Amino acid sequence: LDLYNNATIPKLLAALNECNEWGQVFILDALATYCPSSSGDAESITERVTARLSHANPAVVLAAIKVILKSMEYVDNTEVLRMLAKKLNPPLVT
Repeated sequence: LDLYNNATIPKLLAALNECNEWGQVFILDALATYCPSSSGDAESITERVTARLSHANPAVVLAAIKVILKSMEYVDNTEVLRMLAKKLNPPLVT
């Protein structure tokens, strides 16, 4: 899986909607190993993954949290970081 090809990441993000829950876990784990090239790239990844925070399967939720936490390291905008931290609270508490 070539995660450093610019076309691969959008395809993986689009495939999240088409996969069953275990496919989503594998895709999210692969995305967690990706190092975004810019802050905007990291923000777009977190925007697409945050919908998985309310999934019924806890494995999907934990994999999404892992992707978001790793992507947060590359986000420069403090307002976006604050918003992401607020979104991470409910899934971590329950």
